[in-house]
Amino acid sequence: MNMEPLREFVSLENRKKQLDAELKAARQRLDELEETIIAMFIEAGVPAMTVEVDGAKRTLSIYPDVYASPLNDREEVVDALKESELGQYVAENYNTNSLTSFVREVWKELRRGADRGQRVVTEDDLRAALPEPLRGALKISLIHKLSSTRKS
Repeated sequence: MNMEPLREFVSLENRKKQLDAELKAARQRLDELEETIIAMFIEAGVPAMTVEVDGAKRTLSIYPDVYASPLNDREEVVDALKESELGQYVAENYNTNSLTSFVREVWKELRRGADRGQRVVTEDDLRAALPEPLRGALKISLIHKLSSTRKS
């Protein structure tokens, strides 16, 4: 077997780990600087500034953003929307993350029973294990990924 692709994969994986660590540190420092710069701009009453570093110019600016959340609880907001002319904001729905979690739990149970991990569980296996009404209503996507673990 040609080992070169395996060695290259492991080498690139090691480099990616280094770059990920550098990226994490850079993101953390950017977050810290962002807080400092926003406070400076607000204190100085400056909405934007252009800065040049190593011949590259960047304009930094602050902008406000608005969020809304329940004052007390979600149900109170739902009732208020229904009573107002904003009833179109209320709809029957389900939580996508919760549904995905349910399907993953069914999948994990199937994997545990599939010859103790010696057999790959297929999309058809998973679909058949779901409650009948969901079988035709859900799109199931099984995505396979390569796993590599560091050995000491």
